[in-house]
Amino acid sequence: MNRQRIGIGISEFEDLRREGCLFVDKSLLIEEVIETGTKIILLPRPRRFGKTMSLTMLRAFFERREDETAREEAARLFDGLAIRQSPVFAEHFGRYPVIFLTFKDVKERDFDAAMFVLRRLLRNEVARHVEDGVPDRSWAEPLARVVEATDERGYYRESLKALSRFLHERCGVPPVILIDEYDTPVHTSWQYGYYEEMIGFLRGLLTAVLKDNPHVAKGVLTGILRVAKESIFSDLNNLGVYTILERPFSDKFGLTREEVMAVLTTCGLAHRMDEVDAWYNGYDFGGHVIFNPWSILNFVNENPDMPQPYWANTSSNALIRDLIVEGGIEVRQQIERLIAGETVESVIDRNIVFPDLEK
Repeated sequence: MNRQRIGIGISEFEDLRREGCLFVDKSLLIEEVIETGTKIILLPRPRRFGKTMSLTMLRAFFERREDETAREEAARLFDGLAIRQSPVFAEHFGRYPVIFLTFKDVKERDFDAAMFVLRRLLRNEVARHVEDGVPDRSWAEPLARVVEATDERGYYRESLKALSRFLHERCGVPPVILIDEYDTPVHTSWQYGYYEEMIGFLRGLLTAVLKDNPHVAKGVLTGILRVAKESIFSDLNNLGVYTILERPFSDKFGLTREEVMAVLTTCGLAHRMDEVDAWYNGYDFGGHVIFNPWSILNFVNENPDMPQPYWANTSSNALIRDLIVEGGIEVRQQIERLIAGETVESVIDRNIVFPDLEK
């Protein structure tokens, strides 16, 4: 971690490494993904905790490259990182085709507009892999129809399943599937009133490709919340969910206290660790004290006279706002206790779905 430049706003692993920005080494996430016995992994984490950076790092590691020069350039991205010393590097680097999607921008106000964005995302990813044409087989029809930009939603629901089979047969190894911010369309659809339609489409899309599919090596999904897990993945029996309450992956998102101290030391700010600890130490992930990286990197970049609440304005809190407003006097009393520095204990329901929130 000997790089000085702070890559504020850079969420792509390759961009961060190529531009020589400071990078906190989270590369052993790759090893943990490979070695965990779960085939499909769901990793819910709060916003601005490095989910997109992590998935683009996984993509850079796993993705198969036919050109040897491109392969060597990709390998250099991992120079100096812990994963280079792991046996999994030689065995798994650059071996797999990768299906990569991010739903972070699916934030439309009605279902038709949201489906337009989703169809475009799926078409672009399918087209990226089938440039040489689609095989003339019945199971491959969704690929051809999606590339043609059909309006028939059923072909899009089957597109990832067909694409995984196509890649497995073409490359001889099954693909790795990476889906970033899987739940953004779910949150948005709940906010704007088309939740059931969106859940129906996503359930069909993700269950088709992730449930009992022999044409998938690994699948990793990230999102903000586990909310709606049961309604989307109710039939998915090979899904491992690792929230902030579990020990697996607990130190792979966000920054540990040791990592924060190393960042401050690298940037000549070690003397401000007590301030940083007072302002930004607020999370316990599976027994690890974790700091929000967005706050830390902005603090280091600006070195302000007074620390600032950088995380607070990074996205909408409409869902929480609505729950507070409609939650009655008990919720408001609990918030008052928290503001006063007291504690509140509450039972966590891990299986809640959106329709249950108002209850």
